[in-house]
Amino acid sequence: MSCKWTTLDMPDLTGKVAIVTGGNAGLGFQSALVLAQAGCRVVIGCRSNKKGLLAKERLLHLVPNADIENLPLDLTDFSSARQFAYTVLEQYDRLDILLNNAGVVNLSELQHTKQGHEMHFATNHLGHFLLTGCLLPLVKKTVGARIVTVSSGGYKFGEMRFDDLDWKIRPYHRMKSYGDSKLANMLFFRQLHNLFELNGIDAQSLAAHPGLTASERQQTQGVGGLLSKWLACPIESGVQPLLRACCDPNCHSGDLIGPRFGIRGRPVKEQLKVTAMDQEVADKLWDYSSHVTEMVFSFGDVD
Repeated sequence: MSCKWTTLDMPDLTGKVAIVTGGNAGLGFQSALVLAQAGCRVVIGCRSNKKGLLAKERLLHLVPNADIENLPLDLTDFSSARQFAYTVLEQYDRLDILLNNAGVVNLSELQHTKQGHEMHFATNHLGHFLLTGCLLPLVKKTVGARIVTVSSGGYKFGEMRFDDLDWKIRPYHRMKSYGDSKLANMLFFRQLHNLFELNGIDAQSLAAHPGLTASERQQTQGVGGLLSKWLACPIESGVQPLLRACCDPNCHSGDLIGPRFGIRGRPVKEQLKVTAMDQEVADKLWDYSSHVTEMVFSFGDVD
């Protein structure tokens, strides 16, 4: 795979539809901007309707002829994720790109959602698992649709403690909690890829991570924060692995796209760590996620 890809290589996306979760800020906003510039119709999902409308305004100012829609989406609330998906299913007849980007990072204190799940795990994994399942009928109708799960190099430090995924027993550790959610992202995207192949569905599941970007909220405190600010790449660079995974025909289902040098560099295919390819753990995570979200993926015939 070439390491020379940039957003200048974006294809014409006229007539295509993309959803970007967390599309109001940071990497999500930058992704929505570049997709809109390529002619794609973009739906941004944002927890705050006010922030979502402001983002839509900014996008239309930067791309006056863009087709942008903002819909409320709170991934910590399963009912909100379902309502977002139902609205999309009613209004659209195709979904070419689902960029599961929204997330929370290194929360200093342990927090749980109204359903009782730890906030990193619920936002970064469970909410996107549910949303993807709800939108699957539209994905199956769209030839070559891509689902891109945004993860992080932090997945390398994660583990699936099925006896305490919500940190109700263990002393809370924000970096480990975040890493667990990012490992869940990797296991999910790989499992989805396998299930697409197994069921003969013409859709692709990929993952991407931005490396260390200037938009990452965890780069804010102490010596580590200062070092991160020196090493971080601009958001325009950090977004490139996400967009390459979304659009480059040379990227394929099952691929992980990240910066060439780990924390920065041109977007290239990366090798997955062993923990992200553990099939037994992936099966167990899928079953757990399906149970707690009450989401059963339908891989049968197109509706």
